[in-house]
Amino acid sequence: MQKRSLTLLAAAALVLVVLAIVVLAAGDRGISRAAQGERAFPSLAAKLGEVTSVTVSRNGSTTTFIRDGDSWLAAEKGNYPANAGKIGQIVLAMADLTLVEPKTQKADLYPRLEVEDPGKGKSALVSIKDRSGASIAELIVGKRRYDRLGSGNDGVYLRKPGNAQAWLARGSLDPSGEPSSWLDRHILDISEKQVAKVELAQTDGTKLVISRASPEAKFAVEGAPADAKFKSETTTSGPAMALETLDLDDVKPATELTVPEKDVVTAAFTTFDGLTVVVRLLERDKTNWISVSAAGSGTAESEAKKIDEKVSHWTYAIPSYKANLLKTKLADLLEPAKGS
Repeated sequence: MQKRSLTLLAAAALVLVVLAIVVLAAGDRGISRAAQGERAFPSLAAKLGEVTSVTVSRNGSTTTFIRDGDSWLAAEKGNYPANAGKIGQIVLAMADLTLVEPKTQKADLYPRLEVEDPGKGKSALVSIKDRSGASIAELIVGKRRYDRLGSGNDGVYLRKPGNAQAWLARGSLDPSGEPSSWLDRHILDISEKQVAKVELAQTDGTKLVISRASPEAKFAVEGAPADAKFKSETTTSGPAMALETLDLDDVKPATELTVPEKDVVTAAFTTFDGLTVVVRLLERDKTNWISVSAAGSGTAESEAKKIDEKVSHWTYAIPSYKANLLKTKLADLLEPAKGS
């Protein structure tokens, strides 16, 4: 009996060893085998320095971000600088995900959690790879479950591609947002207080020039009729605010979309310190695209060079309200005639 008991114990131990080997071999890919309270990707935190690409697929579009030192570049946008902070948060959030509760394994219930296969619903697929192209972590990210009690326990539903088990995990992973939110949206920020003169030339040949002698002075329209009645000082100075916090909605390499020098809106901004920024605007498919160039003298020479180095290779889509400032005509600044 004692010999038989020892045999049974040895067999049971062997089974446990085999099971342990299987679990370890599955690694991070075996999320459904993980236990509650475990990390979704236990080894990711130790491999953060090896991450060289992050791919996000959502709503039929895919964007791959390539690591370039401390920066990130958007591959599908001609390697335009990406929002490094947001991408870093995605990687850290993936590493921090903690499994809380197993949910459904039924595909017909996935839409409730938004963990359908990518391209079939509202889910997002996030893939993280190392410099060799090997996958470090890959996850279908679903609906978020916000912390309603203020205890800091936000959650998200998730599922591993090829794995039927869906989970509720604790963490703040959020790959949502407009495509532009993944990019470095900042183009320029030249305050209205810095601007001495704005010259606007429209495609119909009309021109508008506003200027002032000092930062404290009010803008005046050059060459305006003596009897002209303007709507307000704010309206008159409006074009000078076009470059203030100017952010993009989209971007393309200038080689892919070139704004011509003729038959487009042209705006020239001159600052009190000698900087001149020229913006050319092209409307295409109801989107306002601009090219930007800069020149400077004296103390503004280095600033102009810095701007040109940043913007010369790109064509930017800008918000309509900014484009409308560039399209301002004299008639837009005047009070409507009586009876009109």
